[in-house]
Amino acid sequence: MTVQQQWCNTHNDLHPAMYLHQNIRALRKKLNLSQEELALRVGLNRGNIASYENGTAEPKICNLLKLSKIFGVSVIDLTNRDFSAEAIGWAAEPAEVVVQPLHDPDQLLQLRDRAAEISQVINSLYTCFQFKLKSMTECAPEIQALQVHFEQMKEVSQSLINDHLALLDIMDRR
Repeated sequence: MTVQQQWCNTHNDLHPAMYLHQNIRALRKKLNLSQEELALRVGLNRGNIASYENGTAEPKICNLLKLSKIFGVSVIDLTNRDFSAEAIGWAAEPAEVVVQPLHDPDQLLQLRDRAAEISQVINSLYTCFQFKLKSMTECAPEIQALQVHFEQMKEVSQSLINDHLALLDIMDRR
């Protein structure tokens, strides 16, 4: 059995309990939003939200991030924690984050350098993945799904790096 076949056979057993569709509905209702209003905030149409809530579709990673931000919860909690069944201390509006300025310009420079290094690593991993993808022919549907997820993860990672750099700019100005 090849490594790819082993991966394909074992990766289907790695599905934790998911509460995403129930949580989207429960948290939307806690914010007193209609499906249409939530869809507008995310940049989708009402049908997308309805599909998410009834479990017939899952949001792309970028939309999952938008939903978690709107609801003020982490992506991990949004997908793996059952908000409909808990009496939770959840606030509709996330608390404002106070950013303390860094007093050491060298520290800011180190953080910027680190962001550049991480960006290079992500791009290198992506290039390597693309190279290896060309030689993979077995379990094609799983590989295609993996490719989509990898590309979404790359997009999200780059977005986080950009946010990190924007925060560093804000801290530098204070």
